[in-house]
Amino acid sequence: MTGPDLVVDVDLVVRRGGTTTRLRARHALRGQTVRAVATDGERVEVSCFEVSDWPARLTRACAVGAPPTGSSPAPDGPGLPWDLVVGTGAALSGDRPDLYDELIARDARFGEPVRRLHASLGRLRVVGIVPGRRCIGWISWVLQADGWRVLTPYVERGPDGARRMIRLEPRRPEDLPHEIGRWAALVR
Repeated sequence: MTGPDLVVDVDLVVRRGGTTTRLRARHALRGQTVRAVATDGERVEVSCFEVSDWPARLTRACAVGAPPTGSSPAPDGPGLPWDLVVGTGAALSGDRPDLYDELIARDARFGEPVRRLHASLGRLRVVGIVPGRRCIGWISWVLQADGWRVLTPYVERGPDGARRMIRLEPRRPEDLPHEIGRWAALVR
């Protein structure tokens, strides 16, 4: 994979019942060719294909089956405070339910939406890099009971000043190639 114009790293994790499925892939675009290395932790697949086939492959990567019913989807619309999402996430990963509950209690109106967000069924992270220069983009999606949501950061300005927020907006697997296509257009 020497000399690519764009490198795209895909990291997908989906939880179903008691099992967790993980897919990691690196796609390297050069001219009209994409070279890919993918692994699910057990097998490694190396492939080379035309850029015209790339959208279908990216869509397939995040086209997981229908999530189980009975889970509550994350809310659309008004955002969630960035500091609350990150803080509660750190409390969960640090096995600190006491801290998690304390953070939720400080801003109870966001409690239930944050709990639903952290109960996500999976996540997708995609990073685009122009080798030797810079990160060109970052995509972060979470899988909810009714499908994918993108986490979109923004700043909310109010009488008390500015607050960093995250809005959750619906996405379909078919949206991923469009996002990555914008990155590819920047390097061509």
